[in-house]
Amino acid sequence: MEKLLQIENLNVSFNTYGGEVKAVRGVSFSVKKGEAVAIVGESGCGKSVTAKSIMKLLTAPPAEYKEGKILFHGQDLLPLPENEMKKIRGNKISMIFQDPMSSLNPTSRIGDQLIEGLVKHNRMSRAIALQHAVQLLERVGIPHAKSRLKHYPHEFSGGMRQRVMIAIALACDPELIIADEPTTALDVTIQAQVLTLMKKLQKETNTSIILITHDLGVVAEVCDKVIVMYAGEVVESGSVEEIFSNPTHPYTKGLMKSIPRLDMDRSSRLYSIVGSPPDLLDPPKGCSFYPRCEYAMKVCKDYHPELELVSGTQQSSCWLHHPMAQAAAAKVREDH
Repeated sequence: MEKLLQIENLNVSFNTYGGEVKAVRGVSFSVKKGEAVAIVGESGCGKSVTAKSIMKLLTAPPAEYKEGKILFHGQDLLPLPENEMKKIRGNKISMIFQDPMSSLNPTSRIGDQLIEGLVKHNRMSRAIALQHAVQLLERVGIPHAKSRLKHYPHEFSGGMRQRVMIAIALACDPELIIADEPTTALDVTIQAQVLTLMKKLQKETNTSIILITHDLGVVAEVCDKVIVMYAGEVVESGSVEEIFSNPTHPYTKGLMKSIPRLDMDRSSRLYSIVGSPPDLLDPPKGCSFYPRCEYAMKVCKDYHPELELVSGTQQSSCWLHHPMAQAAAAKVREDH
């Protein structure tokens, strides 16, 4: 499959009164046509900043794209002026935000919000766009679609508002949809419905998806590939099968162990990773996960590990993969 999106060595900072916050540090990954890629990690690890950088939605200043490329069909988006980016946003690349209530305009009818992109990008008349809007609402499973066009966001439930957001994202048949924690604000039953819907629509349209989430259960349900981020960096990546069956980075292992399991002893405590992420005003010189890692070695504190291929398509940024660290690596495998 061809690479639809390729991010190369992306570095994004925020200039604050306290100094430069290095929010994204050397992130590189690619998304193929029709592929669903998850970006996972704790809050503050740089997931959403990376996603918003793709569409250049970060306000500059304080945001600053320090280095790197964001190639969409081989064209670097970072140097593009705002008028060119407006042709891409909502048309070729769409975004589904975390909270639909704050993303939808509360003073505008759902129908008007649905047809905005169709009129702007596809140059449809209002009448034809409204017909298309009805089809979009039906497609995402909203009953009585025609009458619902006249309603306002507050007249919809949380799950229905998220379906409207998906309909808006699909309106112009984009090649890439970025979903930033689209199920976080929903209860478990509605989450399952929205995920099933996204999976179904992706197969029907062959649209690529970048899913930003901290819920690894969601990843297993929807995605093909996983990018694990920590402290603004990619620490591990690979297929869903590779990451779930054989996580190799201690941070990824910690995330996996913190997932509740049906076969767990109810009396046992759920695993949690000790400590806190580093201060990105002054990132560590060596491995960012060093202070929290139970397998940390002296080299981890002083030298930064590179992202290296460990097996198949799986890459990991950890000194445990070095030939001289085989004894420590054996202990990790034993503990897993």
